Amino acid sequence: MLDIPETRRKDKLVTDRGWIEEVLSEGRVVCLALASLDGDPYVLPIGYGYDDGVIYLHGAAKGLKNDLMAANPRVSFNVSVGVELMRDDAGEKFSNKYRSVTGFGTIEEITDLDGKNRALAILMRQYKGPHTDITEERSKSVWVARIAIREMTGKISGYPKP
Repeated sequence: MLDIPETRRKDKLVTDRGWIEEVLSEGRVVCLALASLDGDPYVLPIGYGYDDGVIYLHGAAKGLKNDLMAANPRVSFNVSVGVELMRDDAGEKFSNKYRSVTGFGTIEEITDLDGKNRALAILMRQYKGPHTDITEERSKSVWVARIAIREMTGKISGYPKP
């Protein structure tokens, strides 16, 4: 288990659950961090949906992420929204404006048809799109997973703190 140090910049830390869920609901891409059993890191941006403490993912049925996930289901993730580069009038000092959520959890593939349809409905709600349940036949080619979140915190810069 990763020993996570305390946040250095407490002025940027947000622990309010409502604010964290607002950022996760607003986001469109989650950066997912996976690791091999040898410890090699791998990060990928992937579409997601968030609902009640769980992040749902959808992607290709085969690939490196699937192999790494099977070997080591522990993950980290980050969702950032409202990202802007900020600089002073002289153009000499730079900072970033953002609202973000970073967390840790365990990823698990969803294989049953009802679970896949529920997850896909959550993903479509995230993107404000229509959802039609998939068939048993179609479900064989659709990869869907969930991240059971163990812990998460927010960070804010350049926006009013909640």
